[in-house]
Amino acid sequence: MTHALDEPTRLAMREALQDLAERLSSLLTNTESAAQQVPLKENASRLSRMDEMHNQSILRANRTVTRNRLMAIQKAFGRIEDGSYGTCLECLEAIALPRLKAYPEASLCLACKAAGEAT
Repeated sequence: MTHALDEPTRLAMREALQDLAERLSSLLTNTESAAQQVPLKENASRLSRMDEMHNQSILRANRTVTRNRLMAIQKAFGRIEDGSYGTCLECLEAIALPRLKAYPEASLCLACKAAGEAT
């Protein structure tokens, strides 16, 4: 069962997705150089290097999450175009508008998302 959003809401969500995509793309661009391999420094202690490597691994993980969100946003644009945006891909019920406002790329309602994480 499809739950179509009204036109003003659909346009607002499309704009929110576009804004989010731009911010995430900018974040990836701005962290590109920091994600490169940590160079060996002649005067750096082993602990300093380990700290740098740890920080870099966190940055790389965050960049992976960001890239995954960008892919989800592209899929959400497709759902907006085909009219299925705002409908849970699992149960086919409407995704609550507050959830879409918090996570405009959401493809699952909160109940289906929670059920998927519980398994």
